[in-house]
Amino acid sequence: MSMRTQRDFLKIQLLEIQRVKELVADHPIMSISFREQEQAIIEQLAVLPIVAKEAKVILLFSGDPVHGSLGIDAIFTAHVLEPFQNMVMADYADRWHGVVGSRGRHRGEEVSRLLLTGLPHGSFGLELSRANTTTDDLFEEDQLADTLSHITKLVESSGKSDEDFSTELDQTAPRVIQNLKQFLEIIMKGKSGLTLVSGNFRCSMNQHQLSEAFNRVAGTTTNDEIVELSGILKGVLLESWKFDFLTDDKVRIAGKIDDDLTEDEVIAMNTIFFNNRCLATILKTTVLFKNGRVRTTHILKKIAAVVDQRVGTTV
Repeated sequence: MSMRTQRDFLKIQLLEIQRVKELVADHPIMSISFREQEQAIIEQLAVLPIVAKEAKVILLFSGDPVHGSLGIDAIFTAHVLEPFQNMVMADYADRWHGVVGSRGRHRGEEVSRLLLTGLPHGSFGLELSRANTTTDDLFEEDQLADTLSHITKLVESSGKSDEDFSTELDQTAPRVIQNLKQFLEIIMKGKSGLTLVSGNFRCSMNQHQLSEAFNRVAGTTTNDEIVELSGILKGVLLESWKFDFLTDDKVRIAGKIDDDLTEDEVIAMNTIFFNNRCLATILKTTVLFKNGRVRTTHILKKIAAVVDQRVGTTV
């Protein structure tokens, strides 16, 4: 049971006890008993931590995969969980992977892995919660909660309009798109409705809206290409895991640093090439939306010295 669920349960109990206590106010024995119970619950609530955010999401389904109150189709469930988990991992890694704490950078995969922790009814659903509960890192809990809320808003925007979706995707890694497409396709082909609940965000889509959402996401294309650009490295930011580069043509390029690079490698890169001319190898990703909007992102793969081919020396 989550902290928030425990608090809600205790609050309901407290209200019931207070209501009954008023009814037996004049009874010499029962009134004492209910006062003691009331005080015990108040003390439990006082020591129970107040959790501002919970790394938890609920997926509710309706339609063909759901069999009344008995359950939900196991094959449908297995298929729909994989792309959802992959969306969460991709978004978490992009949003928080670069954050440096007292223990240094941590990989996003283990932190963003979810467990199936409940089967809520109404239609029928799946409750997914943070799996990595071996530490009390409140930052990780908050970060994963923010990612789950963002995924909920992203799914909702895909069912609204091209502009809503493209705006929300501005805050999303391009690699999330393919998993979102697969997630929506499975639900659409399964002839199911969907409700997503995470934190204070909730979105619901019927089968028609899911079909529109899938077509909108499917119409969004991404193109990856490796480019080599000569210019000046203006710096790297370890905390956000980002870089800043000025090309020879005076074009400013900023973006993420490749996840495969270590912190030591990036520090060395900055020490050697900061404010010096060099050759940057960059993964350039272009996202084209159905409404014609274009978004470009950059990931720095490596930096090397510029070689003058005419004389075979570095410059």
